[in-house]
Amino acid sequence: MNRPLALALIIAAAVPMGAQNTTRFSAEAPIKNFKLPMYTVPDGYRTWLIRGTEALVRGANDIDVSELTLTIFSGDAHEKIETMILSPSAHVAPENQTASGNATIRVINDAYEASGTGWHFDHKAGTVSIDRHVKVVLHGELKGFLK
Repeated sequence: MNRPLALALIIAAAVPMGAQNTTRFSAEAPIKNFKLPMYTVPDGYRTWLIRGTEALVRGANDIDVSELTLTIFSGDAHEKIETMILSPSAHVAPENQTASGNATIRVINDAYEASGTGWHFDHKAGTVSIDRHVKVVLHGELKGFLK
């Protein structure tokens, strides 16, 4: 068999018929020490950073994270940490900019700390909802609150 013909047969066998040029973002095994940063467009400033001891990536918008640490930044040149969210397990949808979980949550920022069980975070709306066993500690003076 001549060399060009043999090479053409190998290439034809390696490329499936009708193959599409699509990219899939998934992993069959958990990823250890998972990190996924998110940035502003077009400036490129960090908005949030998802970290976990382990993550199972089912798709670009479908990630289960163990020992979640979600750090939310100011989204500008200062890259100030505004809030941190900690949870033993979470489901993250990066394209929707949401995270949620049935496990416990701890939310920490300069104004308050909150904890509870069963939660949903929506970055676009700037909200964290906690369903059960909610505890909130405010870090500020409430002037005239008990008058």
